[in-house]
Amino acid sequence: MTHAKPLAWIGDTYEIHCLVLARALTGRELLMRLGGGPGEMFVPQDEDEANEFLWAGMEDYWSWGAARAGEAGSWAFSLEPASIWGSISARLERASRGTEAICCFTADGIEFVEYWQDGELVTAVDTSAPQDRANKGGTDPYFLVEQMQRAGLLAANTPAQSHSGLDLLHEVTGVVLEHDRTMLGLSGKLPAEGRGPEKLTAESESLGAVAAGTGGAGGAVGGPVGEPSVPRATGLAKATGGLGAQTGS
Repeated sequence: MTHAKPLAWIGDTYEIHCLVLARALTGRELLMRLGGGPGEMFVPQDEDEANEFLWAGMEDYWSWGAARAGEAGSWAFSLEPASIWGSISARLERASRGTEAICCFTADGIEFVEYWQDGELVTAVDTSAPQDRANKGGTDPYFLVEQMQRAGLLAANTPAQSHSGLDLLHEVTGVVLEHDRTMLGLSGKLPAEGRGPEKLTAESESLGAVAAGTGGAGGAVGGPVGEPSVPRATGLAKATGGLGAQTGS
């Protein structure tokens, strides 16, 4: 019998994590849309090799994170067990072009869900304050109301359940993942913020603005003065105040 919360093990196992699901893509295609390079993907031979890859990413945290990818039904998945680089808005925009994508990421004890369609953010949910989603951006903050109710996010006078964002992803997609399947699936590097395809796009746009005589401050692409204790995805930084500096994507 299927567990009532088939994705909750991710939150129980990994303190910091990011799960992205995209319809009608392969795991390889999803990793590439999220910034992964085709030459940096492989299938580990066993759990030891999979864990060594994960630990290498943790040691080089501000350069890249390890992601595990594959397919579950009609959805592709990308699971980062120790980083949230896949939740950067520019990458979710790419992942959802021509399809739909939903992401749940957790860092610093904050769990956040974003749902995208064809390159546009539809709704964003801080699971600790789901009623406030109209202030989080998106074209339709009420799009996932029925699924949120089934995940227990909108119960009156009831605090959100642990890992309710992961429960919401299951309610929206029906996806079920098992630990062993994710560990021994396709693995790849997702570049840290400022090191992925969105950096090239930003630099190109800045150079174009300079050439047109409209670039501010010389069209330079700057970064934060200091680094936060954990990565902040663009959506999280915009939605929650006081969480530290964030590089724009």
